[in-house]
This record gives sequence, structure tokens and C-alpha cells, in this order.
Amino acid sequence: MHVILVRHGRPERVIDSPVIADPGLDEIGRWQADRLTSWLACESIDAVVTSPKARAIQTVTGTCTSQGLAPRIVDDFDEIDRGSHTYLPTELLPTEGGTYWDLICEKRYEEIGWDTPEVFRDRVVAAWEDLCRNPPGERVLVACHGGTIRTILAHVVGNAGAGFRLDYTSISRVEVTPPSIDPHGAKDPYCSVASTNETAHFDAERTTLVGAFRGAERPGITANRPPLTTPSSDD
Repeated sequence: MHVILVRHGRPERVIDSPVIADPGLDEIGRWQADRLTSWLACESIDAVVTSPKARAIQTVTGTCTSQGLAPRIVDDFDEIDRGSHTYLPTELLPTEGGTYWDLICEKRYEEIGWDTPEVFRDRVVAAWEDLCRNPPGERVLVACHGGTIRTILAHVVGNAGAGFRLDYTSISRVEVTPPSIDPHGAKDPYCSVASTNETAHFDAERTTLVGAFRGAERPGITANRPPLTTPSSDD
């Protein structure tokens, strides 16, 4: 399975909403989503999975329409702030977040509708492993959030503290190899990061696929490919 992880486009701001904040895309975010739609039109996609948030769904609505797909919502791919009544773009939090940013820095997560980092990581990893073990197709688009994608990538490389730059509407790719063709006898799928933070669709056009995305046979498993679940020290 080839997984295309897409961070949502730039969203609108929501401050102290009476309900849980669920902003859609702003003007720039809609432009970013249009560019993504044009770029992915050259790739055959079998299934689309999204977080329940509007900003994630709107980012891939064009792709779903153009490829005749209905998105499947997976609640556990939601961002860490899934219960918050305020949403500010991440880059604005330190300068415009005010008390909300102070509470984040003080780790008072329950007061602002956030999951704790541990709860967030556990639910995202569980959703990711379920997707890998039950692939809905050969090429799967997952539209979600920066924190969600970072958690997935960190899990794949086996380093919970790993950092990744992920711009709005960026593309990251993970190859998932089923255990049935694993010569080492692993019981779980093998995952490897193919790319992170692709943003060529903002500056370029393409009308066909070249190279690895053209459908060439995938290479075999290399000895250092990490398993889905990192072995314990006792293994």
C-alpha cells in the first residue's frame, strides 16, 4: 500500500466558539486545495480517509470528486486539539494565542479541550496500525493534520521525538509492505517513509507521471526497513 499523507490547507481562525472549533479553509487554503487536486489528478487513488475536521475534508474534496471517491472518516486521525473551542494556525499561536497559548505552554490540556500528548499519540498510532493491517486499497490518500502526520512518521521511523516540517497541504508518503511477502517472517506490515513535505504542487504543473509514481514494480524489502511495531528489547 502506498499511503499519501496530506496536511490540510490553511484554515480560518476561530476564537472562543460556543461549540468545538471546526473551521474550514480560508482563501489561501482553498487555493492550496485546488493545487493539490490538480497535482493528484495524475495519480490513481483507490481510497480516501480523512479526519472528521472540516479543514481536512475540504482539502481533499476536489480529489474525491475528480476520482469518484467518498471519503471515509476516521475519528482517531483528528488533531490533538479536537475538543478545543479555539483554533489558530499553528504559526500564529506564540504571537496571537494569548491566554490560550499560555495554557498550552503550561500543559493544562484539559482546560482547553486538548488530548494529552500520550492519549493523542496512542489513538493516532492505533488508527495508523489499523489502516496498515486493513488496507482499503493499493494507493490510499489520508487527509489529516500536522500533529497527526508527525506522529505517524515518528512511529514509522521508530523515534517518538523525531521532528518533521509539514507545510499546509504538503504531501508525505509511506510505503506499507504486507507481511505475506516479507522474507524475514514478520507478522506485521513493514512501513518506510518515501518522502516528507512535498510542496511542488504550489509551483509546478504536471500532466503525467514519471519515475517511481508511474507504476513501476516496487523494490523488495531491505534489511533495515522497520516493522510496523518496533520490537521490544526482549525480542
